Amino acid sequence: MFKNLRQRISAILVLFIAAAEIIAGVLGIMNFTRGVKKDFSDSITAVFTEENRKVLTETANAVVVVAETDENGDEVVINETESDNAGKLRQILMQDADRLGIGTLSELYIMNGSGAVLFASSGAEKLKATDAISAAIGGNERYIDKYYTDYMEFALPLMVDNKVGYIVYIRRNLSPSHATERRLIATLTAAVICSAAAMFLLSLFIMRLIKKPLKELANQAQRVANGDRVTIEEIESPDELGELTNALIYLSQSRNAHEDKSYAEKTKVEKILQNMNDGILAFDMKGNLMHINPEAKRVLNRKFVDDIKFNKFFKEINADITLEQLQYTPNSDSAEREVRINNRVLQLNFVLFSRESSEGGVIVVIHDVTKHERLESARRDFVADVSHELRTPLTVIKSYADILADTPDAEPQVRTRFLNTISSETDRMTKIISDLLTLSKLDVDANYSRPHDDIDIRSMLENLVDRLALTAKKKDQKLTYTPINDVPNLKGDHDGLERVFTNIISNALKYTPSGGEINIFSSKMFNDIVVKVSDNGIGIPKEQLPNIFDRFYRVDKARSRDKGGTGLGLAIAKQTIESAFGGKITITSELNKGTDVTVSIPIPRKA
Repeated sequence: MFKNLRQRISAILVLFIAAAEIIAGVLGIMNFTRGVKKDFSDSITAVFTEENRKVLTETANAVVVVAETDENGDEVVINETESDNAGKLRQILMQDADRLGIGTLSELYIMNGSGAVLFASSGAEKLKATDAISAAIGGNERYIDKYYTDYMEFALPLMVDNKVGYIVYIRRNLSPSHATERRLIATLTAAVICSAAAMFLLSLFIMRLIKKPLKELANQAQRVANGDRVTIEEIESPDELGELTNALIYLSQSRNAHEDKSYAEKTKVEKILQNMNDGILAFDMKGNLMHINPEAKRVLNRKFVDDIKFNKFFKEINADITLEQLQYTPNSDSAEREVRINNRVLQLNFVLFSRESSEGGVIVVIHDVTKHERLESARRDFVADVSHELRTPLTVIKSYADILADTPDAEPQVRTRFLNTISSETDRMTKIISDLLTLSKLDVDANYSRPHDDIDIRSMLENLVDRLALTAKKKDQKLTYTPINDVPNLKGDHDGLERVFTNIISNALKYTPSGGEINIFSSKMFNDIVVKVSDNGIGIPKEQLPNIFDRFYRVDKARSRDKGGTGLGLAIAKQTIESAFGGKITITSELNKGTDVTVSIPIPRKA
């Protein structure tokens, strides 16, 4: 309402003077009111003493009233003496007329016991019954001094033969008092207005004396607040303005020193954040991004960060956290989440700082634990796979070795068969361990250094068909290779890719009955090199196809083990194609009709 100091001081002074005069006026009016009531009370008390009351009562009973009978024999009271007694009562009371104010402020009435007026100082013959008159008719004395009415009143009943014979009634008119009170109020109002106006003018004069130095100090304070390094001259004035000026000088010097220190600390913190190996995000309490370091941009794969908002961003990356959860969860200023983004495993640590301050926010520290996760997963899988698969050959080896040890006189052919079984299971263990080591190497680092050999797909497949032709011939199988069109050469791990195709073709030979066909095709389709191995063998049940690339998974475990399978070939093939060549391998099959294995390898773009 009051926008500047001048208005406030003026308002305070005006209100102070007005309040003081109003209080004084109200107290004066209250004293005047009490004086009016006290004057009437004192006059009644002074006149109607016990002695005067006794005189008045005796006067009321001075004449005996004789009763006669009428024509019907009923008794009739003759009040011929009533006016004489009333006159005597008037004479007695008029002796104190000045004290009671009769004729000026008050009126005197003498009534009979029923309230009829026998004498009135004002000349009125009738009088409206009031509370005091009604009480007196009932034989009760009544005094009423309510100020804010038309009058104050006093009624005294005088008993005659145990009945109310006369009533003395005195009424003080309050109209003159009310008029005086209104004049006092008007005078008070005029005084308040004049005093307020005078005080307002005085306040303007006072403010002119101090406005200029205060305005100058305000301008300098504003410049200090805006960060300007202003020089304020110290003054020797002993008053409050001098103290204020010196305080502002100290504030300016302290602020400059604090800014210098803060700038140095800010620079140091920014250097640390920019060169940290962990990603750092900082958000304010409204969820706006305040800071992001280069490492965070890298692991999040974000070039543009202007659209990052806390709740929206962490919902997009499935972090399952909101700013409200951090702010309003009791006794919790931090949280951890793990997400996967662009084949990276990221551990997010959320730390809330200055919860109660509007300058607070959330720091998010991002740890890239992808390599650690891969190592841990590879270790778990390796241990589980080895313990599962090596148990069977070890059991067989131990069993046959125990039998040979317990039967030293066994026949030579039995010993030979047992030793051949032990040798076969040992070879099986060797192959399992070799395959496991290959898988482990692929798991630990999909990008480990490999030879960049020049690979001729067509030549590789022709050589494989030649090498495996004898195996096919033994089962009376037809093994053919058909190049559909020319395919370009690749750069990469020649031995690894050859192992993939060897494994796929060997599986086709193993699970295709005698007389079956295995057809191999190669072609360039769009930007991919496609190799397809198709057979008409036993096929794979539809419900088992999703698990065909799982480690140690075999459709028919007993028959696979008899054929020398470890259940790792397709897992190695898939891992090699995906990690080493960026391709994919798919299998379609129908039970008892055959299986198609398709390998697609993207052709690298020329630089």
